[in-house]
Amino acid sequence: MQSLNLLILPLLCSSLVFSTSKQSNHHNLFIATSLIDTTPLKHTIEAGNKGDKVIFENVDIEASFPGDLSGWQQFLMGNLNPNTPILKGAPAGSYTVVIQFIVSKDGSLSAIKALTRHGFGMEAEVIRILRKSPKWSPAQQNGNFVNAYRKQPVTFVVQAEKRKGRM
Repeated sequence: MQSLNLLILPLLCSSLVFSTSKQSNHHNLFIATSLIDTTPLKHTIEAGNKGDKVIFENVDIEASFPGDLSGWQQFLMGNLNPNTPILKGAPAGSYTVVIQFIVSKDGSLSAIKALTRHGFGMEAEVIRILRKSPKWSPAQQNGNFVNAYRKQPVTFVVQAEKRKGRM
């Protein structure tokens, strides 16, 4: 039986699609387009705020990774282990991990948490590399840098083993 082929997935946000095979340790990298989740949401204010505590969910200009999409792709290729789901026993399939975090006015990341629960180490792997991330370009609202939430997806595709012979 042949391995599963990568299906083209319609994604609202940028992600890299990592395809791994259970038979070997090699992996293929597939890149999806667009960089940000632009779902319109209202802003949230933390208790006891003084302006610096406002965290926006909808902004004029979204926070972005340095170097935009190509910089994000290079960072993932150099830091993410695409074999994580294989090593943790994930069955064949496509898994889009979505991680939410806050990009502060100074570009630092905080409050990093998974919004998905696929398991097999995938959410933990994406959180691990976000913690290693350089500072991001902060979001802007009305021409000012602001603290803002960001959702970032990364898709892992686990391919079935290739089997020799006929069925």
